[in-house]
Formats: sequence, structure tokens, C-alpha cells
Amino acid sequence: MDINLKFIDTIEKVVLDSYEEARTIKLNVKNKELNDIVTDVDVFMERKIVEKIQEWFPQHSIYSEECGEITKESEYEWLIDPIDGTINFAAGIPLFSTSIALQRKDETIFGIVFDYNQNDIYYAIKGEGAYCNGKKITVSNQNKLNDSIISFCLTSHYNDKHIKDVLAIQERLASKVRGLRLIVSGAIELCWCASGKLEGVLNVKPSIGVSSAAGKLLVQEAGGRVTNLVGKDREKIDTMLVTNGKIHDELVREMYR
Repeated sequence: MDINLKFIDTIEKVVLDSYEEARTIKLNVKNKELNDIVTDVDVFMERKIVEKIQEWFPQHSIYSEECGEITKESEYEWLIDPIDGTINFAAGIPLFSTSIALQRKDETIFGIVFDYNQNDIYYAIKGEGAYCNGKKITVSNQNKLNDSIISFCLTSHYNDKHIKDVLAIQERLASKVRGLRLIVSGAIELCWCASGKLEGVLNVKPSIGVSSAAGKLLVQEAGGRVTNLVGKDREKIDTMLVTNGKIHDELVREMYR
């Protein structure tokens, strides 16, 4: 499958048009897992994006955040999160995005993230680098943990164990880093790591990574590193540690000292 700039422009238009149309409908907030939420905007945008992908690639599988998996006999699968950071979005906090990734045999080969409030579109193609608004990006050169900024996730759909794990890591790292940030829009955080704004992003809750697939590819193509929290290769469902690569081993040591 050929992924080129013309194809990326086509995806951009579909997503941006869907977002503009979605902004005219009511949010209609509903509860889902624990105290997490979904809005009609999430569902509307997901339907628009899925419909287009099915039109272009009817043989491809699709895994979307709200509707789950549409399985086909194909080596290709699309991972779609229409609004990553729904709680922020519904509250009017300008930290949310749309994330779309394409995998071939479980390897991400293309990812794109739309940060609407910063007017930034990030994308990466496997082996061809990472870009923001058409300009190549790279991870931070920072190689000292105590000069680094790390973001993490703590949200309402975490169970008691996940909450305790996050708080334990936060306690260990608080005096070891320049700053800890709680943003909870993983796709944006990964884009910021890829572009050198953050040195690391971590998540204690094992996940297949629908919303993080594009961002992880961006970080890797920008020169960073992706593992699970203990520094090993990630399984299909696993925890996540993403850094600029230069502080990775030190960060693992400090988390589990």
C-alpha cells in the first residue's frame, strides 16, 4: 500500500471537514467505563472517518475507540480515536485531538494526529521520519532526567491498582525530574515528545493503544524510544513508556528503585 502526501492530504480533509461539521451538533455527554464519558461528537466523527476508510479500503479491518473492532481477512488494520481527551473536550479544555494509525501485521506503518487548538497536524510514515505541518521534527536532546519534563495519565476510569501505581511512580519521580505533567490527551503528549517539548510519556494501564498508536510511531520516527514501563518490548496489550531515548534507562531505574 502506497502512503504519500496526496493520500495524507485526503485524510486531512476528511478529518477536518468532519470536525467542523461535528462542532455544529450538541455534545450530549454520556457515561461509559466507570466515570469516563463519550459525546455525540466522538460518535459522529468516528462514523464519518470509518465510512471513508471503508469506502477507500473495504477489505481493511478497523479498530475504533467507540465502536470496537470490524474484523476483515486483511493484513491491514486502522486504529481510530475520534476525540482523544474527551473529558477535556467536553469541559472546554483545549487539550484534545484525533488520532488515526494504520498497521500492517500489527506493525504501525502510518500515523496522523490532529491537534485542533494549536492548528498542528502531525504525521509519520514508517522509515520516512516524523513531521508537524510538513516540517520534520525530532525528539529533545536532553540527556539528564533532572532536566526533563514527563507526562503521565491519571483518570476516572482507572481502577484502584492503577491509581496506586500512578501515585507511587509520581512520588518516586517528583524530586527527580524538572516537571511532571498531567494532561490526559495521550496522542498530543506523544506528539509533544516527538517534537521535543516533553522528554517522556508514561501510562501504567495496559492497553492495546488505539489512541497512542500514531503517537508512538511519531516518537520512534523522530528518534525516540518506546517500551513498556520496565523497559522491555511492548506486548500487544501492555503498559507504555515513551521517551526521547536519552533518559529512558535512567527513568526506568528511578521508577523501580
